Amino acid sequence: MMQPKPSLVEITAENPEKKSLPERIYAELKRQILSGTIKPEQHLREKDLCEQLQVSRTPVREALNRLGNEDLVVFRPHCGYLAAPLSSERFRELQDLRLIVESKVAALAAVRATDEEIAAMRQAATMPEINPGEDDSFVRFCQANAYFHLLLVRASRNSMLEGIVMSALDVYQRPAYLGIGRVQDRTKPSRRHHEIVDAIEARDVIKAETVMAHHVIGGSERIIKSLIEAGH
Repeated sequence: MMQPKPSLVEITAENPEKKSLPERIYAELKRQILSGTIKPEQHLREKDLCEQLQVSRTPVREALNRLGNEDLVVFRPHCGYLAAPLSSERFRELQDLRLIVESKVAALAAVRATDEEIAAMRQAATMPEINPGEDDSFVRFCQANAYFHLLLVRASRNSMLEGIVMSALDVYQRPAYLGIGRVQDRTKPSRRHHEIVDAIEARDVIKAETVMAHHVIGGSERIIKSLIEAGH
């Protein structure tokens, strides 16, 4: 069975001591890019990364290549490695991907989710409070949102879909970590999550797919608008 690429919520929860050195370097650089510690288009100089992480160039280069395959790092001639830029056009493509894939994932979950999985989704559906101007509260919101979607896609019983959905969600939440297009109120996403769980619990495939589509479109349009306003 295919092993999904670790998402930000899983990297944050993992114990780094259980990982090999290349995996730890990859996970740490991925965390820094997705969470905004490393800014879009920031130069990723191997020498500086080696000094920061206190490792040789081999695991750093391996991590950069892996992140390049995930479109989180780009290589430009005469510039070297850079963190992937933010782009409203690219985000529109991401919206299309999430709309197609996650709607079908919700439909699959309506057929395949166990009662225990539905109960876990229900418990995770309500998002934590967001305190304006407090980054930590928004980080908790993003992590809770990712966890809900992780539970949902795992109920589809398809590891390939899990890899696609969680990688897409990581990139989707990246602008928000940087303060672009942040949701201001947890009420609407919480309500949408509960509506998705309601449809799955009722084994209503069409409603699960429809509600998920509305959920993806609503959040994506807010972020795309903010990216354009920010000049991306």
